[in-house]
Amino acid sequence: MRLIAPMDAIYLWTETTNSPTHVIALQIFKPRPGSGPELMEEIYAEMTDPALVKPTFKRKPERSLTTGRQWAWVEDDDMDMTVHVRRTALPHPGRIRELLEYVSTIHSTVLDRGRPLWEARLVEGLQDGRFALCTKLHHSLFDGVRIGRHLLGGLATDPAARDSTAPWIIPVRHRNRPPRPAEPEPSTLQRGRNLAGSAGSMGTSLASSVKALADASLEALRKGTTTLPFTAPNSILNGPVGSARRFAGDAWKVARLKAVAAKTGSTINDVGMAMCGGALRYYLTELGELPSTGLVACAPVSLTGTDGSTGPKEGNAIGAVLANLGTDLEDPLERLRRINSEMHRNKRLMSDVDPFTATLISGAAMGGALLGSVPGIPKSPKPPFNVVISNVPMTKKSLFYSGCELDAFYPVSVVLEGQALNMTLVGYRDEVAIGLTGCRRTLPHLQRLLIHLETALTDLEKAVVALPEPTG
Repeated sequence: MRLIAPMDAIYLWTETTNSPTHVIALQIFKPRPGSGPELMEEIYAEMTDPALVKPTFKRKPERSLTTGRQWAWVEDDDMDMTVHVRRTALPHPGRIRELLEYVSTIHSTVLDRGRPLWEARLVEGLQDGRFALCTKLHHSLFDGVRIGRHLLGGLATDPAARDSTAPWIIPVRHRNRPPRPAEPEPSTLQRGRNLAGSAGSMGTSLASSVKALADASLEALRKGTTTLPFTAPNSILNGPVGSARRFAGDAWKVARLKAVAAKTGSTINDVGMAMCGGALRYYLTELGELPSTGLVACAPVSLTGTDGSTGPKEGNAIGAVLANLGTDLEDPLERLRRINSEMHRNKRLMSDVDPFTATLISGAAMGGALLGSVPGIPKSPKPPFNVVISNVPMTKKSLFYSGCELDAFYPVSVVLEGQALNMTLVGYRDEVAIGLTGCRRTLPHLQRLLIHLETALTDLEKAVVALPEPTG
């Protein structure tokens, strides 16, 4: 038994039936050449061996008097893999539309806390012959970057390889490693020394953190250059949410975003956020719901690096910053410049502080949204921000599961109370996929945002034509 870290436990404390705190990774594969119906039998068998499940995927949450009423991880000694991994088939005609509707449906229900907090669905019946793997994971287990490492860790870059594994299965190369020796329990005296040392270190960090936060706040108030929490306008995106979800997704060539970034001196991530800002401007204008001031995005950032090829880990190590999306601006280039300026300032601030301070800054940025999900806590008259926009880099290489090429990858993320929309970008090979997860009741015709994302990128491409070519 091990107590769950506060950063992870918050996703358990704030979860409700209307605001599940899990995510889904939707991976679509092409069958390997020459395969037949036996392929799905083979893959399913490889995914359901309980003896090969990673230790992290065997844990379930528990809260009792012995844990001080705090959440702790305990191992499930009676894990039923047929419950965690199931095969299903789409209804005719098996289009992407039916697949996304299925994903929306399974995303709407909370995971059973009596079992390890993950499920997977091996989905057949796509009309083009492809199949999908939907992996549903509770956010208390991993953040987005660490989820990506598990999703990619068992895949191969060689289409001839046949030793691939599902995200929850121990990779073949790790199965013969000796178990890590358990660390000895510290003595009471050592615990006291560790506590005193931690308190002193935390005191020093807290002092520097308060100064960094104060300096940043003073600059924001004096120059009006930094977006602060609870300065976002009220919008349709920030009303109460129901339990039903809608998911939509599409992908764009990285080269298109890269060309805009190169001519404007911005980053691909900035261009992706500008696409989201432009799409939201079009979408809310159609609904007659566009605020007169710019919408504010919360952008999660990894505190441990974003290299998806490194080894998988557990838990959450994410921060968050705020940025004005410029939805009040008609000029797409002005919108991009505003986003670039704010994200550059945010990156500089986060790089100048220690991890403890970065966590405090992040808590100030996103704490209001998490607290707003807790039943009984009074809601603020203004939202802490309007929308979450995440960017999770994966890999530029083609990946394979037992010779089946990973053809598309879509992120299905969390929708919190008062935060009816999540927009997540995932880079795979030469494309950036954008997944839109929304409250079905609050946001009508969510799929129209995909059209507006394309229009927003086209607007940027037209606007940069007249700009001079970058030098150097």
